[in-house]
Amino acid sequence: GVEILTPRFFNEFAVRLPKPAAEVVEALAPHRVLAGVPYSRLNPGAGMDDVLLVAATETTLDHDIKFLAMLLGKVLSG
Repeated sequence: GVEILTPRFFNEFAVRLPKPAAEVVEALAPHRVLAGVPYSRLNPGAGMDDVLLVAATETTLDHDIKFLAMLLGKVLSG
């Protein structure tokens, strides 16, 4: 249920979630995961409450990505 909105990216990309992005970020925070920035924080009136901006750099490990994907799956399915 996650749609990638930016097919080309350097270290940031946007995804559309099946839930409000702010809720997802809050659900992941207790697990010490900063999932990204809800687009609604950057442009509150855009009607893009379900869009999350995610960043990954050369310091992001494969384990970090897998952990985010696993937790994101749990949050979106629950």
